[in-house]
Amino acid sequence: MKRFPFRAVIIVAALIAAVFLFLERAVQRPNDSTDRGVLERETPAPDFGPARHGAEDPVRSIVVIIDDIGFDLRIVQKLASIPAPIAFAVLPYTPHAGEAARLLHAAGKEILLHLPMESLGRPGKSPGEGALTTDMNAEEIRDRVREILEAVPFISGVNNHMGSRFMEDEARLAVVMEELRAKDLFFVDSMTTETSRGRKTSERAGVRFAARDVFIDHVPGYGAALKNLTGVLRKERMNDLPILMIGHPRTETERAIRDAMPVWRTEGVQVIPVSACFGIAHGSESGVRPQRRTER
Repeated sequence: MKRFPFRAVIIVAALIAAVFLFLERAVQRPNDSTDRGVLERETPAPDFGPARHGAEDPVRSIVVIIDDIGFDLRIVQKLASIPAPIAFAVLPYTPHAGEAARLLHAAGKEILLHLPMESLGRPGKSPGEGALTTDMNAEEIRDRVREILEAVPFISGVNNHMGSRFMEDEARLAVVMEELRAKDLFFVDSMTTETSRGRKTSERAGVRFAARDVFIDHVPGYGAALKNLTGVLRKERMNDLPILMIGHPRTETERAIRDAMPVWRTEGVQVIPVSACFGIAHGSESGVRPQRRTER
């Protein structure tokens, strides 16, 4: 009787297993010099999760305002050349206020009056010539506002320069709003104080209102500005209003805005004119979340 060839069967099975293992590794193993680089390049960007709808949609529109215009025309020219509907707040009685307003108007940019108001840091922090102060009576405030509104041409609205003290004075602020209503001007609250009465007094006077959401360059430097410009794009909305950003005429801020634009396009985010917050067509003659900032 012949013995069953167990040893031969085991050897053949081992050889077959070895062949399958070799073929499997040959198919899956990337070549160090080529395939690994391709795999790394094709690795997708981090996933921020599926698109959501309704109240939690990512931001889809932003407004950018540049404050403190009127000192340096060179940076104004650079900022005006950015292909986006950025708005500019001109500070009255600065060396180049009128010239800057005319330059920006010719470039098709929207212009606001950057209205100087008394700060809590007074007298250490001066808001500049023509500032509204809390020791003025109603008639003095009215006369001052009328005078300043004539100091900067082509304006469609107003925002406050400093004003942490004045913006908390509801009675005096109401006088300002009455004058803005008479001129059909909107008001953007720079939110220099968390206890601003801007929204309440503007609504009572029938003045269209929006407030700053993000301060672009509170921390100086290009990196911080770029982070602020792009970091809000995937934040959840509290409402359907655009994110309103305010910055200053600095070289680093100008460069950061230019570099943020491709990111905005990729994210499907649109820069809109500030007047669009109020349903106004720019060219014809928002309340958002408050955030405390250092006055500028």
